[in-house]
Amino acid sequence: MQQIKNNEKQAGILVPVFALRRENDLGIGDTKAVLSTIDFCRSLRFSYLQILPINETSEDNSPYNAMSSIAYDPMLLTMEPGFIPGLLDEDLKTAEFKELRFKEKLIDYTLVKKVKKSLLEKAFSRFVLSSSLVQRKDFAHFCSQNKDWLSRYTLFRVLVEENDGNSRWSDWPEEIQNYKNALSWFKRQKNKSRIIEKRRFYAFVQWVAYNQWKTVRQYADIKKVKLMGDIPFGINRYSSDVWASQELFDCQWSCGAPPEPFFQGDEFVKKWGQNWGFPLYRWERHEAESFSWWKQRVLQTTKIYHAFRIDHVLGFFRVYAFPWFPEQNDEFLSLNKEEVRVKTAGLLPRFFPGPDEPEESALINKNQGEKILKVILDTAKKEIVVAEDLGLVPSYVRPVLQKMGIPGFTIPMFERNVDFSYRPTKDYPFLSVATYGTHDHPPLASRYNYLCQKAAQNPYSEEMRELKHIGLFIGWNSSELPDHFDENIHLRFIEILLNCPCWLVVFSISDLLGIDLQFNHPGSDPKDNWRERLDKPLIDYLKEAEFASKLKKISQYIEQSHRS
Repeated sequence: MQQIKNNEKQAGILVPVFALRRENDLGIGDTKAVLSTIDFCRSLRFSYLQILPINETSEDNSPYNAMSSIAYDPMLLTMEPGFIPGLLDEDLKTAEFKELRFKEKLIDYTLVKKVKKSLLEKAFSRFVLSSSLVQRKDFAHFCSQNKDWLSRYTLFRVLVEENDGNSRWSDWPEEIQNYKNALSWFKRQKNKSRIIEKRRFYAFVQWVAYNQWKTVRQYADIKKVKLMGDIPFGINRYSSDVWASQELFDCQWSCGAPPEPFFQGDEFVKKWGQNWGFPLYRWERHEAESFSWWKQRVLQTTKIYHAFRIDHVLGFFRVYAFPWFPEQNDEFLSLNKEEVRVKTAGLLPRFFPGPDEPEESALINKNQGEKILKVILDTAKKEIVVAEDLGLVPSYVRPVLQKMGIPGFTIPMFERNVDFSYRPTKDYPFLSVATYGTHDHPPLASRYNYLCQKAAQNPYSEEMRELKHIGLFIGWNSSELPDHFDENIHLRFIEILLNCPCWLVVFSISDLLGIDLQFNHPGSDPKDNWRERLDKPLIDYLKEAEFASKLKKISQYIEQSHRS
């Protein structure tokens, strides 16, 4: 059982690394910006910095759809000579580099990837020719310590390159569609040295990334700020993991979530639910090899983080899955269940291992989740495990989390009484992370302004009723509520959550600043997602009158709530 002391209440900030900004960055947040964010946290008395997954992403750039469960994303690396062996100042003077520096709000992923890969290739070329003995030994040690996953990942990355950047390994020639066959293919190649050098390059990038993130961890320790990471429940169907260990995954089904009242999304989501595209886990195979894949994933995570959030912990108990892939959603949108059965040979979306009814089935689900979580807790050791337990939560999940000492999430807009009013914060559980929303939810400012606009059009609307509920929640009469999200109501939202009993209170960076920046818009075109950035470095907000006074008051609230 995990132990969290009830006299150690904390406060934290959630911000995606890609959204950070610093002077002279390359069009995206990076590890150097994270170092500054740690300073920002410390200056305001925040003791936790939560970030989204930092694994290498695939074509859609989603942190939750990684190309590898372990490899770090090269896009988030700091491209400066002091941070990358072999990189020179002269490398940073190209036209493309200057273009990236002047990018405004949205991330241009295509250009970022191109420029950063080019810089890393230049650095690697010099590293091969002129690195020090200490550097070469450290690189060799890293490769030796990580050879299990690194050998699979580097070969996969080379094969992606050989196939014109296409990571859909099922489209590749049959002789390289799995790791074992690809090794045989590699042995037959006449140009082995070229492939070996490319694999060394990808290993070099991971070594550099590990060292940069290790520096972030060390700096956080010095500043007494704890880092919270994120382990997504699913893994990309076209990741190096699935390609190399296909026996551990069922690629015929696609993980997702059933329709739910609080998450409407687009028409498909309203009718069928969310189809994420991840393969199912073959849990019996994972158990047969003592959950080694999951253990490795957790161990790599704890090298950098003091705590980590498991995204969609419900999936460990039972997961909803579709007999078709997300790219086929449009084909099924207008169909009824009988028409779907005709198209899928009798299959419908369903829960795996099974539904929560009857009781015997629920017990199977409960026992499975408990078994997997015990493996994760035992592997994490002293680092804290947090469970994202949102959505349609079976009745057995939260008692299991409570018994194991794992904090879940408490989001006020989901915590309702029978009359749909908000539960008082004094009734929130200690073993919980309280927050107004995750990266998937609209920020406070956006949501409040939307309610005000709708209520102004119709004083008898649902939105007006919701505003009255909000007034009761924050202890104000509805007549006191402003007609837009202003500083007073912003600070009141912050203050009331900080005074709740929960172990940890986390504010998204948008809610902390009171801005309407949303990083993920579920259901939107993936190419237009995960691109929003802050308009200035976080430290600069402390210098601007509009934000400085608010942030000072928030820091005082943290101290008054005994969370500093």
